[in-house]
Amino acid sequence: MLCLLWPSLLAGQATDATAQANQQKARATLAATLQALGGQAWLDLRSSRSRARIASFFQGTPTGEVAEATMTRQLPDKERIDFDKGRVVQIFSGNSGWEITYKGKKELPAEQEDARLRWRKHSLRTVLGEWYRNPATVLMDEGQSQVERHLAEKIMLMNAANDAVTLEIDTESHLPLRLSFAWRDPQFHDKNLDAVEYDNYQKIDNIATPFTVTRTHNGETVRQTYLLGVQYNVALKDGLFDPDRAAAHFK
Repeated sequence: MLCLLWPSLLAGQATDATAQANQQKARATLAATLQALGGQAWLDLRSSRSRARIASFFQGTPTGEVAEATMTRQLPDKERIDFDKGRVVQIFSGNSGWEITYKGKKELPAEQEDARLRWRKHSLRTVLGEWYRNPATVLMDEGQSQVERHLAEKIMLMNAANDAVTLEIDTESHLPLRLSFAWRDPQFHDKNLDAVEYDNYQKIDNIATPFTVTRTHNGETVRQTYLLGVQYNVALKDGLFDPDRAAAHFK
């Protein structure tokens, strides 16, 4: 009986050793990515302010509309976007969002808010700042891929809730090239794939910053953001993320 079981035991041990080696490789790749982004300085970011041009797309084709914006963030969940030199303001705080114009304040559509919360839940900061450091997260090296002519290492992370994100990381610079995740539409139950690509990295205060960010939905480009300048850990005024204060400035 022992002779019969021994090959199966050896095979099981080999499988476990292979899985462990794969997980260790994935963890080493992500550790290098964190260092390439800025290490502890990237993890400790408290706030940022950036100037950008945002291009809109429809069914993957540019609409020709390009908006200039100032984006101010306070981690982990506050953001203010001033469009058209402050004539239109969007504010996000926690799980709520508003748009403020001279007509007053109104809540953003539920669909837009759901998309924003979904992106925050699967953001690079959430994945590397929380998932990666959680022992319950499963890491898997899925081999190499190609992202816009860059050779990439493909790493899958799955958290304790069986939610998964795939990161494709430049094999030379160790910087993220693409982040993607799948989700099911709560109404129609069809599967969707959202992705974001990072390009044109520049060092700002020793933090690697992608100056070109492209979002896609089911393979079609939906938005491109081109940064013009970034400041990190900026001092923020009280009430900056208060929609009522913002609305009062229009009166």
